[in-house]
Amino acid sequence: MLTGISFVLLLFFFTYVGLFGHVPNKKELASLKNPVTSTIFGSDKKPIAYFYMQNRSNIDSLQLNPYLKKALVATEDVRFYEHAGIDYKSYARVLLKSVVLQQGKGGGSTITQQIAKNIFGRKDFWFLSTPISKMREVIIAKRLENLYTKEELLLLYFNTVSFGENLYGIEKAAQRFFNKTPEKLNLAECATLVGVLKAPTYYNPRRNPINATNRRNTVLDQMVKYAAITAEEATAAKTPIVLNYTPPEKNSSLSGYYKEFVKKEFEIWANENPTAEGGIYDLEKDGLNIYTTLQPNIQKYAENAMVRNIERLQKSMAEFWESNTTQGGKEAFINKLMKQQPKVKQLQNQGKTPEEIEQYLQKVTARKYWEVNKGFEPRQQSYQDSVISAIVRLHTGILAMNSRSGAILGYLGGIDYGFSQIDNIKSPKQVGSTFKPITYLTALQHGIDPCDFYDNTLRTYSQYENWQPRNSSGSYGGSYSVHGALANSVNTISVALQMQVGVPKVKKQAEKMGITATIPDVPSIVLGTADVNLLEMVTAYASISNGGQLVQPYMIQKITNEEGKVLFEAKPKYKGRVASEKSIKQLQQIMGEVITEGTGTSFNSYNIPFNIIGKTGTTQNNGDGWFIGASPEIVVGAWVGTQDKRVHFKSTSLGSGARTAMPMVASVFKSLSSWTRPMLTNFEYETPYFKCPAYSELSANEAKSFYASDSTYLKELQLKSMVISLDSLPSKTSDSLVVQ
Repeated sequence: MLTGISFVLLLFFFTYVGLFGHVPNKKELASLKNPVTSTIFGSDKKPIAYFYMQNRSNIDSLQLNPYLKKALVATEDVRFYEHAGIDYKSYARVLLKSVVLQQGKGGGSTITQQIAKNIFGRKDFWFLSTPISKMREVIIAKRLENLYTKEELLLLYFNTVSFGENLYGIEKAAQRFFNKTPEKLNLAECATLVGVLKAPTYYNPRRNPINATNRRNTVLDQMVKYAAITAEEATAAKTPIVLNYTPPEKNSSLSGYYKEFVKKEFEIWANENPTAEGGIYDLEKDGLNIYTTLQPNIQKYAENAMVRNIERLQKSMAEFWESNTTQGGKEAFINKLMKQQPKVKQLQNQGKTPEEIEQYLQKVTARKYWEVNKGFEPRQQSYQDSVISAIVRLHTGILAMNSRSGAILGYLGGIDYGFSQIDNIKSPKQVGSTFKPITYLTALQHGIDPCDFYDNTLRTYSQYENWQPRNSSGSYGGSYSVHGALANSVNTISVALQMQVGVPKVKKQAEKMGITATIPDVPSIVLGTADVNLLEMVTAYASISNGGQLVQPYMIQKITNEEGKVLFEAKPKYKGRVASEKSIKQLQQIMGEVITEGTGTSFNSYNIPFNIIGKTGTTQNNGDGWFIGASPEIVVGAWVGTQDKRVHFKSTSLGSGARTAMPMVASVFKSLSSWTRPMLTNFEYETPYFKCPAYSELSANEAKSFYASDSTYLKELQLKSMVISLDSLPSKTSDSLVVQ
């Protein structure tokens, strides 16, 4: 028995001193009353977004309806006005019921402890999660009781508690469900909203009116039991719930993606840099100023490029989609998809016949449909069509980065944060042929020359279960030089090159270029079978475009407090060379050929007056489309695809990276090139590093012998001053390297 008590006391002590995570001090808790919004600024020092304490607005004590207070105390904490944050009688009751009588679990938390839980949340500590969280909440509750009056605590509770539907605070809830301000709610409405708090989804009065009604009546009975209202008042209030539901305004947002990136970057810094009092800086309460590297113009270019192109691509996808990975193809997939729908299963349980179910699926009525730049709007369509339109929805991510500093200039993680919170910049995807430059750089590093020729032969690799990599064009014969094979994305030769240099060397090269994703130990990685996110791929391409230096991506340039004191300022610096200057320059020229005469030639139709290097990427069955392009200063990458890889474009002509992702990148570069103060410069070559054709009808041996007689292709390439030698750069990035 003593051992158990000692363990509990020791656990409490460890929680108190912060061994299991920071416990807010009195100064931090005092700021809860008037939390100050933090502001995100773009590179032009103008506000672009804000961080505030959840999706809520505050009310003052005069707006807090007396019925709300009475209902809450009667149902959640009847001795609220008697205890000092901890209800020992309630704990004793819970202990007797849960442990001794084994009649259920839970309960015991006071309103003050619930405030601590609502605001500061809980963490996972395995089997000790509940006791540690309870102890932490007890400590915080005691501190809150010493800082606030009971009325202030009730106000704090109602301003921060969740009512579901992403609603925090009574003002938001009263407006959403009854279209009223809190002080104008009647008794029944107050009891309904307090009843929601027990389980916001289960007792949601719009979605589950029966559950909500029963719970409201329970709240009213509790109020009678504790003399908060009379029995007559309760009976009069037990009428059917009448909602005046006000749907949320269209929450179409593109800033949510970079806000989350800033938040994550900030949290890493905050955990390593405590306040002077030993606390942790909080974006939602401390009124900080976060100055970022985001260029508002570039961000707008990316957003405009997405809107223009995703509409075009979505129409094409809706008409020309397929499901080759499903046995039986598209029709079999639709049948399987419909059988999985909860509504279909519900109809089956109700005894509906297959004919009746099919009739329901095909009935056309007004249903919510999401459109880019518009949000959800009603559209006449069948249930089946609405399900299909959701699953064939195309998503995208666009990222622009200063290749010389790692500063993120534009960040668009998806088509609409209100529609999908998946960040497609940080979410790993199969990268397709955008991985090929990494293998080719590895080959150049290990002595393979850009003018080495390889036979364009359909090979079978018996050691890999008779794997037979094919060219997307379906054509074979003749030979390609190394530079021609990459420019034209020839799979047969790319795999041969991968086999020659070996998987371990390529994985090591990828790591040097900033890729931390797990890369499988198979030669198919050269074709892009590894899952890597867009952020890491753009970082890798930055090291190619800047001359061979690894950069660290970042978005926060500076942090100041309310008084303007600088708390943090970024000092970007290179993290080491990824390859020799010669190999990088060779690769730059090869990747320039991707645009001028390879798979990316459609890029030229945008008439951008700068020579961009880049690479297209298309995965199996056209499930993912990629393009990453770069100037010496800026890298822009884009991914386009569905979240469900069972659906994809019907053909490569529709779903290739050149067709889906490239136009978005090209649009950004086109906009950049129109600036009055030039932002881009050229990769300009005095003499080419190599002078041999991309393709020859001769065999590899014959071509090598024939073109070796022309020694001019072996001349050293001298880049003009536009592509600087990064060996001479300082350890930290100077102002001249940061794109303004």
